[in-house]
Amino acid sequence: MRVSVEFLPRGSYPDIVLLVDVLRASTSIALLFERGAREVWVTPSLRLARELEADLALGEREGIPPEGFFGSTSPSEILEMDLSGKRVVYTSENLPGALRAVKEAPRVYLAAFVNARAAVETALRAAREAVTVVAAGHRGREALDDALAAGFLAKKLLRAKPEAVPDDGARIASALLKAYPDPQEALWASESGQLLVSRGFTEDLAQASVIGRTSRVPLLAGYREVRGQPVFTLVADEPA
Repeated sequence: MRVSVEFLPRGSYPDIVLLVDVLRASTSIALLFERGAREVWVTPSLRLARELEADLALGEREGIPPEGFFGSTSPSEILEMDLSGKRVVYTSENLPGALRAVKEAPRVYLAAFVNARAAVETALRAAREAVTVVAAGHRGREALDDALAAGFLAKKLLRAKPEAVPDDGARIASALLKAYPDPQEALWASESGQLLVSRGFTEDLAQASVIGRTSRVPLLAGYREVRGQPVFTLVADEPA
């Protein structure tokens, strides 16, 4: 088996993808399912997110909720919600484009520090020949927070499957862990982290760096277009 890391989505994935957008989408959506959400719809369109028939809409632009949304995508705020059985519409800047790039893979899971253990177990259970950890990036550029989380996941994959062969991306991302042994330090140093700190979301960095707090692993279960805008359906998977 092969373990690969891409620091931005490039497309063409023959097997399992672990998609990482640690600040904040892959963290927040895992926690939405932890808090009981039944389904999460992801779209880039603020207008469409307001209009889709769901129980509530969560969104952010530059870290803050747009007008007309129930709340932001803050992990700290999500942990205070009771979402039992609810369908949530979720919009953010980076995740929808990344999902579009990887959606043709046989299976796509969202992964972060908060569900790292479960995501690795789920990916290895489903993989036939390869697991590719794909960093969503920030505004079309490589992102330190996603790269570090990708390295953390790659290292866990290789430890769980010692015979697996890493590519150079996995080696580079794993080596990055030596520079930032404390995940929260890397999140703080990243461009996304600094943006959240400037908006008053310091606690989100602490919540996003907690390793293995949930066994919920968001799975891309569907894709459709509504009025020309993509809508991705996510459901929760977890290790057997």
